[in-house]
Amino acid sequence: MSSSPRLSGATALLAALFCLSAGCADFSRGDPSPDAGAPPPGPGGGADGGADVSFADAVHPLLVSGCQSCHRAGGAAGDTGLVLTGDVEADYLQATSSIDASNPPASRLLRKAAGAGHGGGAIYPDGTPEYQTLLAWISNGAQP
Repeated sequence: MSSSPRLSGATALLAALFCLSAGCADFSRGDPSPDAGAPPPGPGGGADGGADVSFADAVHPLLVSGCQSCHRAGGAAGDTGLVLTGDVEADYLQATSSIDASNPPASRLLRKAAGAGHGGGAIYPDGTPEYQTLLAWISNGAQP
């Protein structure tokens, strides 16, 4: 009988946890902040999640600075599916051949930049501003 208060306390705790996990608690959290649920500003600075991210202005500089040293003719990765020349139009065609507009996070360009199956390791790891720029660009239609 000495354990019955402890048992009823444990039972009450379990019941409370179950109730919380089942969603039956009615907690009032106050009014949401004005920006609650709004997407964070995109890499281009707009509140549209990056719809203004263009290849020429945002993506090409990332590819040139992070990738072209190997992904160029005669470079260590010059025989891969991505060979950059420094020319925006030519490099745009190369980059868009490695994206999956229907599933942007699965795009080869993005996966390789993050290091998945990339001999050069992670250039722009998942979560970095550069990775987010690439993802936003692909997600919003891979604009030139």
